[in-house]
Amino acid sequence: MKILSKKAFNLILNNEPIIVPTDTVYGLVCRYDSKEAVKKIYKLKKRARKKPLILLGYSWQALKKFVCIETLHATSVPHATPLRQLIKQWPGPLTIILPVSKAVPKFLNKDFKTIGVRVPNNKFLLKLLKQSPEQVLASTSANISGKSDRIPQKELIKKVKLFIKAKKSEMSLKPSKIIQITNKSIKVLR
Repeated sequence: MKILSKKAFNLILNNEPIIVPTDTVYGLVCRYDSKEAVKKIYKLKKRARKKPLILLGYSWQALKKFVCIETLHATSVPHATPLRQLIKQWPGPLTIILPVSKAVPKFLNKDFKTIGVRVPNNKFLLKLLKQSPEQVLASTSANISGKSDRIPQKELIKKVKLFIKAKKSEMSLKPSKIIQITNKSIKVLR
């Protein structure tokens, strides 16, 4: 596992997307701060640019600079408490969509006012996140757009430089729950 971990880290640093197990479905991950790597994910996945990537982080501490929770506190709607309660569910299969901060590169979050963030519950991925720049990676499910996200298609696996196979029953094979918090509402999207 050490050799795989080192190879994964080196590929990430060299702007190469890789496929890794998460606690839900396989993830296609790359550096969040590399325009080249992000472009590769969209091309590999055949994903429309109008569909955003999410940020996976080692912890809430790593992710919080990428969201603008001050806008939630500035309103009369008290969303800070539900946010704190949701964060306590991490690491785990929960993606929270929040207002985006200026720390998110424009090329990553093209024209979006929100960003999805998540701390996955997978030992290998958490180790990779801990070593990654700012302990954050850009991510999406490892599938060709429009096809099943339960397992990566062979076409996609052949195009990446590393596919790390999950251990038996390491993943639920169900996508994460998605909750969006804005200054007006809290919605369960999935």
